[in-house]
Amino acid sequence: MAIQLMKRGVGVTLLDRGKNHSSAVASGMVNPMVFRRMNLSWRVDEMLPYARDFYLELEDTLKAKFYDTLRIRRFFSSEQERGYWEKKQHEVEYQKYLTLHDDFDEKVPLAKNEFGSGIVKKAFWIRSKRFMEKMHLFLKEQKVLQYGQFEPAKFILEELSYDGSIYDSIVFCCGSDNDKIPYFNQANIQHNRGQILHIESSELSQHELWNRKGFILPVGEEKFMLGATYEWNEPSLNITAQAREKLEEVFQTITEASYEVHGQTVGMRPTVADRRPVMGEHPEHRGLFIFNGLGTKGYMLAPLLSLEMAQYMTEGIALHKEVAFSRFYK
Repeated sequence: MAIQLMKRGVGVTLLDRGKNHSSAVASGMVNPMVFRRMNLSWRVDEMLPYARDFYLELEDTLKAKFYDTLRIRRFFSSEQERGYWEKKQHEVEYQKYLTLHDDFDEKVPLAKNEFGSGIVKKAFWIRSKRFMEKMHLFLKEQKVLQYGQFEPAKFILEELSYDGSIYDSIVFCCGSDNDKIPYFNQANIQHNRGQILHIESSELSQHELWNRKGFILPVGEEKFMLGATYEWNEPSLNITAQAREKLEEVFQTITEASYEVHGQTVGMRPTVADRRPVMGEHPEHRGLFIFNGLGTKGYMLAPLLSLEMAQYMTEGIALHKEVAFSRFYK
């Protein structure tokens, strides 16, 4: 949001508590598919190319490398899932994302592949920790970013002032902490804890992400991310032995390769019941906005949605009806 507004010449103050437990620990994977029923991601034809261009442009701006192309191999979980792919790979809207297969039973060394597999095209991933570090550094250099916890006592709603400074607009991008802010509780943004194992293996493919009930993402030098859990209504940010056990079961579902665990990280996804982000202006308090709830696909959704939010705020261009905060009130 800060980048999009700055591009439009808007003065921005970004208040950040200095801790991030979703964007910085996420896998950063941008996948055009939703595998359960082999559907396309929401608005993927718009979201994916814009996100790719956005991150590549930011690489130049930040003078850093964090974008990588990604080949995703989906191991089918059932004959039904294989049938979904087999049918949809011939449909026009799917052809740019699903590789046309005539042999789903290609042998993949050390993989458990009883139902076959398919290759997704046009995926990529963002090295999230590096991306966030470089973004913070850039925004500090631009004198935009300030560190500190939002303190309600310093906020005067009637004049849109905080700590003595008056603003034209204030945007709350509070992630799963939205319930600590009193203005947008109708959205009911939920806590969805996710944990990832960081593993090392000399036997796994360095060139493909393997996916089945979870993912194994190669990050270089025989290191991988193994993820991710979905733990609802778990407000703590503690890593757990139960999550490690579950993730190791995912690994064993995908492959017979050997591996070593070198770490475990945890984050809190802000998710919404209808699986759509929450954007817009408060119905009673003019100048008060929300931009939140990007859930499990934030790295794909954030670039274009932040553009649309900036256009809404500066030009009055209407938001997509599926993301509008107005859907939560009459």
